[in-house]
Amino acid sequence: METRTNNKYWENITAYFSRELSDGELINIETWADGQDGKELLMEMDRKMNTVEKASFMYNEKTDLAWDKLNTRIQEEKPEMSFFFNPRNLVGIAASIIVLLGVGFGVFKLLQNDMEMNSLQTAFNQSRVELADGTIVHLNGNSSLVYPVEFSGETRSVKLTGEAYFDVKSDKQHPFVIETNNARIQVLGTSFNVKALNSQGDVEVMVTSGKVSLQDIQNPTKELILEKGDFASLINNELQNRSVSDENYLAWQTKFLNFNNTPLREVVKTLNRAYAVQIELAEEKLGELPLTSKYDQMSVDALLDAMCLTFGLDKKVEGEHIILYSPTP
Repeated sequence: METRTNNKYWENITAYFSRELSDGELINIETWADGQDGKELLMEMDRKMNTVEKASFMYNEKTDLAWDKLNTRIQEEKPEMSFFFNPRNLVGIAASIIVLLGVGFGVFKLLQNDMEMNSLQTAFNQSRVELADGTIVHLNGNSSLVYPVEFSGETRSVKLTGEAYFDVKSDKQHPFVIETNNARIQVLGTSFNVKALNSQGDVEVMVTSGKVSLQDIQNPTKELILEKGDFASLINNELQNRSVSDENYLAWQTKFLNFNNTPLREVVKTLNRAYAVQIELAEEKLGELPLTSKYDQMSVDALLDAMCLTFGLDKKVEGEHIILYSPTP
């Protein structure tokens, strides 16, 4: 197959994820992707891009190699596509693909409202980024943060999906603002955890220092002022001050876990959130096993080894899943 034709295949895919195609062209490529071959290619891309971590931008030598390999598979496996592509200047081609698939990993650049923006995406990993103002953000697994390359204007605004811990640089003249689907959190200088619970826009906020304003975007008159130690939520459009019942709530950030006669099924849920992994129990009865132990700054592998030793279990890895099971006698 000619190189020019091969490039056309690649350009159509990158243009699709960069939202560079017409409605008709979008339908064509979505129909293609629904096929078994298309899904396999997208999964291959996911596996290749999981090697990219802690990047200041996505397009580099490592991603060049991954995209070249994916491009080779496209050329070898797919017949010529019939729809037309009109080349344009693309911004963040590789990253656009990852973001729209929701399996993203790393930082990419885009343009929004004439302002250059970055977006940090995580899948089965956690990441840390320092913003232009010195604010530090720790992003939990399956989350995303959109933020400007340089802050300008009266506020320092970012957009969060998922969960993140913010250590905000103090600047009283330029309040720091975090937006989720339904909530607006404004601070001057503080440390706190924000968790966007679901696609409906429900949010939890836990403040570890300073003062935070939690506001319902749909009804700005609904607002809570939170201080150190406060925990609040916006669920079903209702703002509530709450108490933290889970002592491991910030374990994903602190990596200190404390279990006291905790059923193993609950332990697994906590570990999945704390380490951004996918641990599963092979047998339902294992979920009833009680665990009493403390773990401080342990890797997930070392922690699981200790648990398996405690209960006489084995573990195996299947793709992204870690399976705990009872060994055969």
